[in-house]
Amino acid sequence: MARILYAASGDGYGHAVRLHSVGGGLIDRGHDVRFVSSTKTNAYLCEHFPDRVYEVFGLYTVYNQGKAEPLRTVWHNIRRAIQYVRPSRRGIRRLIREFKPDLILTDFEPFAAFWARAYGIPYVSLDNQHLLTHCELEHLPGFSLDWLNAYLTIRLYYGGAQRYLIPTFFEAPIRYQPTRLIPPILRPKVYRLQPTDDGFLLAYKGAGGENDAMRLALERFDAVPVRAYGFGVIGQRGHVTFKETNGESFLHDLASCRAVVATAGHSLVCECLHFGKPMLLIPVRQQYEQVLNAHHVERLGAGRSCRQLQPRQIDEFLSETNRFQAAIASRSRASLDDVLDSVEAEIP
Repeated sequence: MARILYAASGDGYGHAVRLHSVGGGLIDRGHDVRFVSSTKTNAYLCEHFPDRVYEVFGLYTVYNQGKAEPLRTVWHNIRRAIQYVRPSRRGIRRLIREFKPDLILTDFEPFAAFWARAYGIPYVSLDNQHLLTHCELEHLPGFSLDWLNAYLTIRLYYGGAQRYLIPTFFEAPIRYQPTRLIPPILRPKVYRLQPTDDGFLLAYKGAGGENDAMRLALERFDAVPVRAYGFGVIGQRGHVTFKETNGESFLHDLASCRAVVATAGHSLVCECLHFGKPMLLIPVRQQYEQVLNAHHVERLGAGRSCRQLQPRQIDEFLSETNRFQAAIASRSRASLDDVLDSVEAEIP
């Protein structure tokens, strides 16, 4: 069995979810796995793999009123780097010397490619972001600057992998080898839950979503009950129950809701498709990946997207849920075994 150093970006819940599923699956198959990450992902992994997690310096995005702010992001990360890069480098050097990994597996961790090259260790990229650089995608008008920013960031940090494994919910022609498209990766409990329809609408505002605009639109909408997460408030306001962000509660509500209104993060979109839940998506501005996700959800006939949420859009969306559900039902469900087989095929 192999020793695998599994690194991930700390910026976004989706990276943590993928590490939990894939890392746990590899451990169950007998591999020795160590996890390396920062901020949100590190905190999440410590709950599930407390003796296998190492914290390093990582990058994250600064948001303001539903929009990513590139200049503030760069400045903030430079300030943090001055303090944390040197001890982080020492920690990684010690970990690699003692653990002696056979493979580095990275989910958009910004420095893992440099570690692999510096220590002569094969590495495999496992993330959905490489769709933007390694696959042929149609150009979305009006988002050229967002696309260029995302494209250059990915190309700058993540070159040289022996394989790019890209979990995706839609097909796209491969542009660069060695690349392979694989099924979406869901958190472990999703695979075990069976969906129901209890008649309520689930709302979720991910990092960077427009908190005030989404919240006000939901409070003005009164056709069906709403359970809302990620808005920084808790309690009942009219038809809306604002709930504390909690993995267990959220997952139960996701499996049992009628439909979902949310920002367009990759992990949530894949979970909605797995459960058969129609989506009304509001992509975070200047996050091209979210724009792309929302576009392809519409192309699949699985939901709608909008720039800013309004109550009438929720009404129109709910009137079409039968059509969206039928389109989703025609898709096959995700399989973690297929993902694990793809990773194991890359172990030296």
